[in-house]
Amino acid sequence: MAEPDRTFHGKSYLSAWVSIRSGLEPETSALLAESGLPPATRSSSAMAPSRFLYFSPLFFLSVSLVPLIASSSRAFAADAQTREEAKDTNKDGKPDEWRIYDGEKLLRIERDRDGDGRREVVIYFKDGKPERAEIDRNNDGKPDMILFYKEGKPDRQQGDLNFDGKPDYWAFYKNGIKDLVIMDKNHDGKPDAWFYYKEGGQKISAGVIDENFDGKPDRTVGEVPKEETRQPW
Repeated sequence: MAEPDRTFHGKSYLSAWVSIRSGLEPETSALLAESGLPPATRSSSAMAPSRFLYFSPLFFLSVSLVPLIASSSRAFAADAQTREEAKDTNKDGKPDEWRIYDGEKLLRIERDRDGDGRREVVIYFKDGKPERAEIDRNNDGKPDMILFYKEGKPDRQQGDLNFDGKPDYWAFYKNGIKDLVIMDKNHDGKPDAWFYYKEGGQKISAGVIDENFDGKPDRTVGEVPKEETRQPW
């Protein structure tokens, strides 16, 4: 399946707003002078905020910016926690695996399988376990093979073998081991081949094939289950 530069240039306005709220004379006078307005009338005692007679437009600007400042600060803090670690797993001098963390929590692993600089494989994690893996086999920037996990183990897989944007391959797993593959060989949106696996999901043990694509099985090899309820999705 580069962090943007985030800077905020309103620090002086925020400081001025805090100074006004605190009733500090030097900063308040400077802010009023900046706006061209005469200084506010003060009593002999410490001036309360309600006794101001004039307010700089910058005061209202700074007040309106406070929610934005707080939001930007939270977003920056969240982005600051995200980090990326690069690895060179094949020892060719170039990184080919990147691990992205949110603090200490692993978010995803990205891999460049062929050394072209593109990250064709992305594995997403949730609570420390893989949740979904996406593979871009033709380097068009879109995944054409997706593997879903359950409790950290492979559960089901969907693929687009001819890269037409439509799924034509589905795999099912039992206890993390491939058990059944369904294929749409003529790419008409209907399954026409079922292959069952054994020996750890490495070898086909049985199969049913609709060779003329009429919706009826034409050839059966090996012992297949009498009833198969799993269907493409």
